[in-house]
Amino acid sequence: MTSLNVVEIFHSIEGEGIRTGMPVTFIRLAGCNLRCSYCDTTYAQKVTDGQLMSIDDIVDKVRFQAVTITGGEPLLHTDCVKELIDKLNKTGHYINIETNGSIDIMPFVFAVRAGRGFFTVDYKCPSSGMEHEMCESNFQTMDENDVLKFVVSDDNDISVISQFLIHHTSFKGTIFVSPCFGKISLEHLVTEVKLLKLKYPKFDIRFQVQLHKIVWNPEERGV
Repeated sequence: MTSLNVVEIFHSIEGEGIRTGMPVTFIRLAGCNLRCSYCDTTYAQKVTDGQLMSIDDIVDKVRFQAVTITGGEPLLHTDCVKELIDKLNKTGHYINIETNGSIDIMPFVFAVRAGRGFFTVDYKCPSSGMEHEMCESNFQTMDENDVLKFVVSDDNDISVISQFLIHHTSFKGTIFVSPCFGKISLEHLVTEVKLLKLKYPKFDIRFQVQLHKIVWNPEERGV
């Protein structure tokens, strides 16, 4: 029976993106190939973190129709994650795959789209230290249902968003600009998002905060 290392399964609200505020079951898988400077899930970085669970046991713990599979980096576990997605599709769930942007999403597209699911893909800005790891082909693969997330620490990161929009004129997804927690003025970032929208009106560009870090203690897990 197929198994995955699961760090945690919890039931909360989606804290960011298209489904902000929606009750969701989160499945956090172990292992990440990046080491971002601002990582807030260091407890899920090692592939051996968490506990081994069968696909059936994972699905049995899901409470809400909306499910977010996150990490770590969930797409490291290629065939096992596809099997989990297929099982969740068959049981009527609606899936969001949170991925760090470094892994090609194409091998997962059929499974995700088959159940009306979507991808939330990070673009790692310079402050993360991981911008060089981005998989460029993802930005052509993503469609209008998908989300691209920029986590911003400073004005240099904001300038990278402008360069992205200049070089990816056919990008179809929704773009969210999110502050790195405690690193940048929210008012300043809202101003910059408005300026980006005025300069690049064809794109759906939105400001967001991590809602779960406002409702609960920012360091709290499983919320």
